[in-house]
Amino acid sequence: MSHKLSGISVAVMCALLAGVATAADMQTADKQNSNTGQNSAPGVINAGGFEIKPALGLSIGTNDNVGLSSGAVPKTSSSFSILRPSLLIDMPTNGQVYSATYSGAYANYTSSSQDNYNDQNYGLAAQNDWTARVNSLVNFDYNIGHNARNALPTANLSKELWHTTGVKGKVHYGADGAQGQFELAAGQISKRYDTNNALANNLGNTALYNYDATPVTGSFFYKVAPATQMILQAGTTNYSYQNAAAKIYDSKEQQYMVGVKWDATAKTSGNIRYGSVTKSFNSGTFATVTSPAWNAAVTWSPRTYSVVNFALTQATAEGYTMGSSVISRDSIVNWTHGWSSYITSMLSYDDGNDTFQGVNTVNKRQTYEAKLSYAVNRWLNAGVDFQNWKRNSNIAGLNYTQSIAMIVLDGTL
Repeated sequence: MSHKLSGISVAVMCALLAGVATAADMQTADKQNSNTGQNSAPGVINAGGFEIKPALGLSIGTNDNVGLSSGAVPKTSSSFSILRPSLLIDMPTNGQVYSATYSGAYANYTSSSQDNYNDQNYGLAAQNDWTARVNSLVNFDYNIGHNARNALPTANLSKELWHTTGVKGKVHYGADGAQGQFELAAGQISKRYDTNNALANNLGNTALYNYDATPVTGSFFYKVAPATQMILQAGTTNYSYQNAAAKIYDSKEQQYMVGVKWDATAKTSGNIRYGSVTKSFNSGTFATVTSPAWNAAVTWSPRTYSVVNFALTQATAEGYTMGSSVISRDSIVNWTHGWSSYITSMLSYDDGNDTFQGVNTVNKRQTYEAKLSYAVNRWLNAGVDFQNWKRNSNIAGLNYTQSIAMIVLDGTL
């Protein structure tokens, strides 16, 4: 395994450092011309009513199993570099905010060019406060992404490229502090695979995975204490597959939940919901699936500089032709601690389980992560990040372990 950095990695490093130097020059110029009001806050450029927030990240490291091999084929180990540019443009006007966002992840593997990827996200949003009681949020997103080799439950042997288009809207009724409040959310999401979508056989034919989803959810919040709300929620999602051979997976998913949301003290806050989800299939080919569902997120802050987040989820998901669907469960704990004003650490653990319905397939997942960051100055953070991924399945070809170690740089203006 070669640990030598590629020419692209070196070029990217130079570009980042040059960008950091430019940011430093801009800071000096801002101080010299502070009376012009060019910048209203660190990292923000004011330009004719627009607030522009650019950022640039770079990760350089090694991956001991790029293709997520189970061992049946040799593992691919490689050094890599990932460039992560992002841009947020806000236009606040009369209490309303209109936004445009971009983020990307451009990865280059020194010893495995077939696994290079260029993931991107484009977004538009409009947040409007129409009255003291009525506000809305509308989002449009376009994503370009990928599945790594062997990431899908069908054991794909090549990287798969896809894109999604989605629009989501939410309307909230109820003034801050009101006894009762109501939210209605709806959307439409389309996912399309761009590789291996014209294969003659079904095995590995990603055209079978293309679908449209239309979720609708209503939530009612009732205040039972100054900082506590009870929640009643009902939702439905229709899935429509685009390939004729995949129409047997067309389904309607219905979910009902009850819960509580609180921010009772300076140390704890949370949102816990529990209920059931039922997935029925239009063709009748598969049996209806009914399962408990929950979604819990609790934050505990024993100190202002130390935060622990807990998350528990169970929900249904699409199964990529592996059975009728999948029930996924995750238990996540994350601890972030500020050792000083310059040094921050993060430890994370995720224990997950995917049970595919109608077939004898169960995947168990575990993820560990440890990260240490150092604030070099206001506009540059440097750190190290270690990750370990593991999937155990009763299908041997779906097993894998993967370890990643990298140096991370994050810069802003």
